[in-house]
Amino acid sequence: MAETRQPYRKLPGRRRGFISSASLWTGADHLLSVRSARFQEQYKRFYFRDIQAIVITKVPRFVVPKGVLAAALLPIAVSILSARVAPLAGWLWLALAILTAAWIYISVAQSCTCRLYTAVSREDLSSIYRMRTARKALAILEQRVAEVQGVFTEDWAEAADVRALGPAGPASYQAEPGRPQPAAARSRTWVSDIFLASLFADAVVTTLETRSASSWLADVSVALTAVQIASAIWIFVQRHRGILRIGMQRLAIAALLFIGGITYAQIIGDTFEAARAGKRGPVTVRPRERSGIVRPIYSGGAALLAIAGFVLSFKPE
Repeated sequence: MAETRQPYRKLPGRRRGFISSASLWTGADHLLSVRSARFQEQYKRFYFRDIQAIVITKVPRFVVPKGVLAAALLPIAVSILSARVAPLAGWLWLALAILTAAWIYISVAQSCTCRLYTAVSREDLSSIYRMRTARKALAILEQRVAEVQGVFTEDWAEAADVRALGPAGPASYQAEPGRPQPAAARSRTWVSDIFLASLFADAVVTTLETRSASSWLADVSVALTAVQIASAIWIFVQRHRGILRIGMQRLAIAALLFIGGITYAQIIGDTFEAARAGKRGPVTVRPRERSGIVRPIYSGGAALLAIAGFVLSFKPE
């Protein structure tokens, strides 16, 4: 039997997460988009003869691939090491700040979206989200499409204004006279800003509390936790009214679960400490002070939640 297997060449760029991934491959006469979600894979073919345009738009994109997700555990590790190796604390936090600043710069200034148009479809190529990767992939695709369709000699900007790209869109919705248009949900409100500010401030206060335990710092941390709970409840209300997008609501749920988990971890830690000290009887729950091992975990977790909220607040539609 003749060999029917077709050779594929992987294009630059790949998006990897803990659950899903996306990549692009070029075959003899088509582009293959592969998306996987653990137990299933989705394949889409786009023949070079059918591709009308590939549009790359430079926009901020705070994509968190698998490698960055693993690096998200660094604040917790740095907090623990800072408590144990005090001379290295400043250098560790400086290195973490440089890495965070580099990721924010790349996400804001060197990110993009990539969309492919044919006569019957519009496809977002999610594996291409950085400008450097987009230029490399576009150079390869431009060469392959030119081999099939020929070189485009017209003014592309003028042609894009005259020719319609992609499938015809649905008819625009005509609202009834006098009927108000529903407002689009927003990425952030003043409530979500207070919520994120309280998370970041709580992370800073807990870090200071790790270095020099003080009662007033513990009181401030308790007050900030109360602000987080109150603003998270109000975020649920704004989401129910259609004011906020679902991403901020999910972050509020994660923050409440994190606060509850830390509280239970503190109770368990106090129980073990009492058992090791040979104390008997009921364990006194400390509503304010946190143990030495819980503080860096809480500080790092609150910082990660604040960073995730910052990403959601400025995430484009």
